[in-house]
Amino acid sequence: MNTREIIVLPAPGCRRSRRNLEYLERQGIAFTRLPLGSPEGSALAAKHAMRASPGILVEGVSVNSYDLLIQIACRVDEEKARTILPTAIQSRYNER
Repeated sequence: MNTREIIVLPAPGCRRSRRNLEYLERQGIAFTRLPLGSPEGSALAAKHAMRASPGILVEGVSVNSYDLLIQIACRVDEEKARTILPTAIQSRYNER
């Protein structure tokens, strides 16, 4: 299986951050959690001009967390996740 690096930069108390982290954990998708407020997290957020939390990087490319969520319900949209997130996620869906 081809896996890609995913880095999530959650903000404390952020519901979108929590929902994205829960989704990745529930799906068994490997990721690195790096607090947005940490020096390294702040530097990555500035480098990628992230304006919302959580910051999400897939192979070093910033992904808008709003693109992954159904806004009113604040939950990950499965269809969008399949198209936006990496091959590792695609293969998990194909196994079902």
